[in-house]
Amino acid sequence: MFTNTSTTYAPLFKLLHWLMAVIIIALLGVGLYMTGLPDEAPNRADIYGLHKAMGTLTFMLVVVRLLWILGSPPPMLPAVFNAKEQVIVKGIKSILYLLMVLVPVSGYTMSTAAGYAVSFFGLFELPKLIAESKAIAGFAHEMHEVLGFVMIFFVLLHVAGAVKHRIKDKNGESDLLARML
Repeated sequence: MFTNTSTTYAPLFKLLHWLMAVIIIALLGVGLYMTGLPDEAPNRADIYGLHKAMGTLTFMLVVVRLLWILGSPPPMLPAVFNAKEQVIVKGIKSILYLLMVLVPVSGYTMSTAAGYAVSFFGLFELPKLIAESKAIAGFAHEMHEVLGFVMIFFVLLHVAGAVKHRIKDKNGESDLLARML
């Protein structure tokens, strides 16, 4: 239940993967929606607050996921993947993990540097580790936006790769999606 094997992921790890996938896709969609909201929109503060709370949750879940991987390494790629394919798969996965850290960190930095609190669903506020600064807030805003678009690109690449191997594969060996279902 908790341990990945050499050929498949642990059931709870799979659940964590799909939960994070849904949350991240929703955050990206809401993030795109938010940027078009006028300042006077009545639900603007609620949407931003929910986005921040879900971003915080995502960061917490990715920390859990990274710690899990340290204790129970993921399955090795099937032998049918050549060296180039292995580099591509591992590279995309590594970039996605990096983005799962950098996107919420840039959002937190942007909010706190702009003087806004980051509340975790009203249960508690994250500590303000960054002093208020328009320059830092502006830079973090740009990074959050750019990294969000980079995340969209790599999520689409990740999905396309999984679908490609699922459709291309005739004997199940390169079907990475099957290991996550």
